[in-house]
Amino acid sequence: MNSMESAKFLTTLITNYTFNDNKIETYVPFILETITQHQLLSSKSESSREQQVALHKWCTRINSLLQSKVTNARWAGICFIKISLKQSGELFIQNLQSWATSLMKSEPTFILKEIITTLTELFNKTQNRPELQREITTQQLPRFNTFLIKLSGLNKELLPTILNALSHSVKNFPTIFRPVNEQTQKLCLNILLDGTYYYESELAKMAIECFTRIINFGGKLNMDYWKLTLLKLVGSLNNILDRLFDTIDEEKDMPKKLTGFEMPQVSEDYVVAFPILFSRFKCLSECLISLISLPTSLPVQIPVNQILDLLYRVYNIYDVSFVTNSKDKNEYYTLMLGIPSLLMNCNKILSAAILSIGEHLTRHLRVISSVLLKLLNNSKSRWLLRVSTYNLITLCMQKYGIGLTNSISSSTLLSFIIDDIEIIQKSQYDISNNTPVSTNNKKSSKKKESSQITNSDALVNSSGLIYLQADNDVQCSALEVLKILLQTCGASISSNKRLSLDNILLSRILSQNISSTYNSSKILLNEENVNMKLYECLLFSIISPSEYQPTILPHALRIFSAGQNSQSTQLQSFCSYALSICDLIYHSRLPPLERSSASTPITQQLEHTTVENISQHSYIENNDNSNMLVLEQSQKTFDIVPEEANTLIIEQNTVNKLEINIDKAITAEENNVLRGDNKSKPNIMEDGSKNNISIDDKVNMQKVELPQSTSLEMKKKRIRSPSPIGEKEELSKEDKEKDHDRVFKSLRMVDTNDDSDDDMEIPEIIMEGPDSEFEDNE
Repeated sequence: MNSMESAKFLTTLITNYTFNDNKIETYVPFILETITQHQLLSSKSESSREQQVALHKWCTRINSLLQSKVTNARWAGICFIKISLKQSGELFIQNLQSWATSLMKSEPTFILKEIITTLTELFNKTQNRPELQREITTQQLPRFNTFLIKLSGLNKELLPTILNALSHSVKNFPTIFRPVNEQTQKLCLNILLDGTYYYESELAKMAIECFTRIINFGGKLNMDYWKLTLLKLVGSLNNILDRLFDTIDEEKDMPKKLTGFEMPQVSEDYVVAFPILFSRFKCLSECLISLISLPTSLPVQIPVNQILDLLYRVYNIYDVSFVTNSKDKNEYYTLMLGIPSLLMNCNKILSAAILSIGEHLTRHLRVISSVLLKLLNNSKSRWLLRVSTYNLITLCMQKYGIGLTNSISSSTLLSFIIDDIEIIQKSQYDISNNTPVSTNNKKSSKKKESSQITNSDALVNSSGLIYLQADNDVQCSALEVLKILLQTCGASISSNKRLSLDNILLSRILSQNISSTYNSSKILLNEENVNMKLYECLLFSIISPSEYQPTILPHALRIFSAGQNSQSTQLQSFCSYALSICDLIYHSRLPPLERSSASTPITQQLEHTTVENISQHSYIENNDNSNMLVLEQSQKTFDIVPEEANTLIIEQNTVNKLEINIDKAITAEENNVLRGDNKSKPNIMEDGSKNNISIDDKVNMQKVELPQSTSLEMKKKRIRSPSPIGEKEELSKEDKEKDHDRVFKSLRMVDTNDDSDDDMEIPEIIMEGPDSEFEDNE
């Protein structure tokens, strides 16, 4: 679209849809979509005079809408400013001062939300422009930050939007943000320590993000301040656990307590206090995770020991007992209700520590592996905690590899995985056992026995209903751990465990073809995520086979081949990839062997020759049409050489000892001879392998006329071989008769210098095409 068309479209929008303030809100979606589709405000190329006039009308109309007395018209003007900032940098520079000044005023809530997001985007675009920062941002941004702090105490609905704007301000302009640093940090802590906000709510997430950015980018930019804040978070979490674990007997040698943030007092009644304390623990743990995960402006030191002591205190909760009989047991049971959520948050903290600290946790792997196995043992009926534990094990294996597998008990871990991924088959229902037995008592025969089937569902599903023990998410996470375990140390798994795993994988995949009777179980088995994990584990089981049992590669080939016909495109692509891996395993590749290079004319002549023809007949024919058999000693495969090399090969054969097959001397005719072509032809040599005769002189190949009896015997010994592929020409009757006489009057005789002067008659092998009329002429 050229500039003139763009100017006409923009002028049409302004004229038809923006001059009625009372109805403009109904046209805002259409206007925004049209501008986005045609990019009417962008100035990529040199703008014409018409386009400049249209853009000026657009900016004038926006300023008029901002000053309108109609609320919806002002909202429409703010929406037009946002799309102008996205498409045109020229409009941004020209109107930055006027728009920043006119937007900061009190408006209704839905307009204030648009104002805050628009001003945030407007100031962020000045980040890499020092001149604009000096003239506009330095003057307007402190005013905007103060406006947000005041607004946070007046309008609670806008708190997520306000905290999001403050977090961007402290990240992009930390120096300008310092006057409101403490106030913003206090605002975030009040939200996190309140205990009434859910930790996954939008408000809690924005408070965590804003607090983390204040610590990482704002305030006192030094390592001690960052570490002090992190220790305060750990101390606050320990203070919360002190109140929660009041009814249990913990270890007496507790680490030194750390000071934490000041928190509001909770009620003495555990029924009221425990939900608030659990919420505080979750929010502060998420803040701790964010603090050690996000990047910092300076290198910092993470207090690893204090964090691990906090985690071990929660992980050991199942090893402690009820303290005394003086405590209320109901409070202990109420505590046990929230323990899974505490453990899940500790798993998140440990995952963040592994990603941040890395190899520095290597010396703690043995303790961490024991904690992981303990969590799996205590979470058999807690599926969410089990999924979290499996995800943590996956992260540890990916991060530490064989180091963790040496520390953790692989057999115990595999036992948990097998329990989660195996299928259970219900015993078949025997209808014959429930058939009522006829008796003489008519009254009793009319009554139904208690064990008799009273509905038809059991009869329909009476042939072995298959159902799963674990949830689909648990299966996916367990199969992911199994895949990494096979990839890391698959060959070192014990034979019994490996056999069980392979059987389960094959049975789970093959059970998809069960009868349509089990529709309910088939839905569970056909979950796409679970199926993908099963196929991935099967592939890694093939890549890392066991050394003590047969491979399951033949079964996997059939499964992957059938998977290419699956309805799932993701599964089809994976099966194609898996088959390529199996092909590399099944057919090992070796480097190409060096062969004698053929000349260019030979390559051109081989266009009408196949490997089958070369392997089934070989011959040598000189220019004078005299047949000569050249037998080479060293090669065990067929080599193709040009006719010019015949002389050199024969001279070498006179010096070296040749292996001559006395029982099977081969004579062949080339298709070019039949066509009367006397050009140079390739010579194909084959070595003998049965009887060896030492020769000191040249090997003489002579033609001898055969008697009639010998000719009759040769007819019985003829062996047909397919003719070379190429163009065929019909021979005349005279040529066929000449060819018949010539073939049956040839005999190869071998003369040696040894004492034995025996002449040997060698049967002929006639290399003749299958469609020849040679037999008919006889």
